[in-house]
Amino acid sequence: MKINIRSSRADDYRPCEELVRDAFWDLYRPGCVEHLILHQARTSPDLVLDVIAETETDLLGALVATRAEVVDSAEVAREVLYLGPLAVRPDHQGRGIGSQLMSHALAKATELGFGGAFLYGDPGYYARFGFLNAATWAVTTPDGLNFDAFMGVELRPDGLTGVTGRLLESSAFEVDPSRLIEFDDGFTPREKHILPGQFGQ
Repeated sequence: MKINIRSSRADDYRPCEELVRDAFWDLYRPGCVEHLILHQARTSPDLVLDVIAETETDLLGALVATRAEVVDSAEVAREVLYLGPLAVRPDHQGRGIGSQLMSHALAKATELGFGGAFLYGDPGYYARFGFLNAATWAVTTPDGLNFDAFMGVELRPDGLTGVTGRLLESSAFEVDPSRLIEFDDGFTPREKHILPGQFGQ
């Protein structure tokens, strides 16, 4: 199966949001927020990359990346890249499509001059791209926390040297509950489920 990766166009936006909704539904919480985050990222000044994976006939995956900052104790901010959401159509997961999207994004980010990138995700998956626990660079969440799913990678030698502090994502990741309800009402209704492995479960 030949996969083409390219920048998204306006006519890709809604199909991508539907794909992301399908991929994340009930994964981390009942329902999901990632389709709204994707929508907001595309109108954000922080947007850096917005790419899709497709065949000649089908949309199979999507990935966006935004600017973020790591702010140290002296309130000095250093720009980094934040990757995600990354989604692959559920019936095509496990076929290397997500890996192609991620490899493409990391290469583009390096070309653009970013020294490092961060994300939240499965350590078993992202380790193949060189991601390590963000604690490697003394980078924490906005709340000062670290855990295995919070990871970073240097995009060039010493690309994150001296980068330490709290990672602050783009405002595109701020999800207003009422806005989420309004946005999700525009999609095909789906039942939400509380499942083991979700946040808080």
